[in-house]
Amino acid sequence: MRIAGSTIRRNYLKNYEMNSSAKFDSEQKIQTGRQFQRASESPINAAKALRVRKSLAELETQKKNLQSADSIYQVAESSLLTISEIIQNTYEKLVEGAHGTRNQNDCDIIATEIEQYAEEMVQMLNVDVADRKIFGGVNNTTNAFEIKGELGTQYVTYNGIPVNASSDPFSFPDSEMSYLDIGIGMDLNDATGRIDDQTALPITFNGVDCVGCGVTQRSVKIDLQSILPGEPYKLEVSVGANKQIVEFNGGNTVEENIENINAALSEKFMMTPQVDEDGNILYIENTEGYEATELYPYSDADITNDTVLDISSLQSENYYSLEVSSNGLTRIIEFEGNDDPNITLDNIRKELEDKFGEHAPEIHMNGVFRDANGGVCSVKNASADYADSAALVNGDTIDLSAAVEGETYSLSLNGVKVTFVGGADETETMNNINEAMKSGLAFGNSNVPYINDDSGLILYDNSTDVIYVTNAPDSANDIEYSEHGGYSKNIIQLLLDSAKYLRKGDQDMVARYADLIYAAQAPLSVTIAELGTNDKFIEFNENRIDNIVLNLSDKQNDLEITDLPTEITNMKVLETIYNATLQMGAQMIPMSIFNYIS
Repeated sequence: MRIAGSTIRRNYLKNYEMNSSAKFDSEQKIQTGRQFQRASESPINAAKALRVRKSLAELETQKKNLQSADSIYQVAESSLLTISEIIQNTYEKLVEGAHGTRNQNDCDIIATEIEQYAEEMVQMLNVDVADRKIFGGVNNTTNAFEIKGELGTQYVTYNGIPVNASSDPFSFPDSEMSYLDIGIGMDLNDATGRIDDQTALPITFNGVDCVGCGVTQRSVKIDLQSILPGEPYKLEVSVGANKQIVEFNGGNTVEENIENINAALSEKFMMTPQVDEDGNILYIENTEGYEATELYPYSDADITNDTVLDISSLQSENYYSLEVSSNGLTRIIEFEGNDDPNITLDNIRKELEDKFGEHAPEIHMNGVFRDANGGVCSVKNASADYADSAALVNGDTIDLSAAVEGETYSLSLNGVKVTFVGGADETETMNNINEAMKSGLAFGNSNVPYINDDSGLILYDNSTDVIYVTNAPDSANDIEYSEHGGYSKNIIQLLLDSAKYLRKGDQDMVARYADLIYAAQAPLSVTIAELGTNDKFIEFNENRIDNIVLNLSDKQNDLEITDLPTEITNMKVLETIYNATLQMGAQMIPMSIFNYIS
């Protein structure tokens, strides 16, 4: 059989190009170290490799975040350790200053040293790492801590607000923390709209949460004996951020003085609604209105031993009123039951939070109320047989004349239960309602300072506020009073205040501040320990990421990297085939043809 020369040449060139291409591809794999150059060469492996590369890139970012966080935590821990040393040095200086053998010149020198310590603390807390004020919360533009005022009246501010202004560190501006994603599933907290601190690592901190804010409880004692009958007095009284001028006249007896002062304080500070002689429900200074409605018909809940509430007994469309006592507070909670125990529990928890605030106890599925310390709370039914209240209320007005003497009534004022007894006349009924609204089971006397007895001690119910009293500048007569407590909880402010008493030569107060500053080391040590724990957490996550990268790198090698020994052997085989192809071509195609081509 005769085969045409063109057919031989065509088949030869086809095989030649195939062998040449195979040899070239093998050489490329050896040269680049990759199994394929384009995704189209191996679509499945290329897709897998792309996912691995993306994971490796994310891990690299997380590793860099951890390295940045590690440097931040080291600086933060170093700063707080330095502050801890300063506290110890300050304590020793104050003990030295409180010693009776030191003269005033020595005390002034010690005061100057302590003021320099305070400045050094401020510098430590304003430290900047990677353009971040690490103790400034989310404030990265200005120094978080500053010392303001003249010598002897200096005070510390955090993000522009005096550190004594609030006991809540997160009430200050820019007090939130910044976070880094370290690959543990960073997520937002639905309640706050901010990053959940359990899913990311904080890299800036709330400075006053570290070194304290607010002041200890403060009391003021008025000398009631010094008040002259019939004379006008004017006091400047501050409770928290609420400052008022309180005016009153001296009485003939101590009891009259107490009554006059309390009436003046109530007029200025009362946060409780009141009923006037016409039955109008008013807020003091008429800044807010109230609406009264008669109460729901309450059902009694099943309660065992005044401690265990039977959740299953609370049915849909039934309303319940319970008296709950927790940590010395007693509140009435009113809620709607539901056939679903979970919905009932949610209704109860909302009421507990509304009525108890930050001191709210927790109710468990077994029906037990527990306070913050885990103690069992008392609970009992608060519903009772009340007289018909419908005839008493009309929006923001109570018909005082409709109340029957001796009958018990219960109204809901903006959702707050008020229970009172009808009086002999409208005035007595009005007084009974106002007293009921001031009770702890209703609105209470929150933020209302008052004098309880002839000791002259001014009391107030809100533990977060601090009271200050001074004679008003334009007062016709001055009252003698004494102050107790009100020490700053901020370490820097404690140093400045202690220096002030050193300059005054008040050794008793210097000794007191020595104790306060020594005690300030305890919470700071807790913060330092927490930073150390997070430092270990960073180390753990760095090791975790290294292990994951190692595994992914092995997977990437399997998908992308050329096995060089195998591929070199393969290339040698292909090279031999290619050379044989060239030799075969030299024998199959006559020399005359090459001469013709040339």
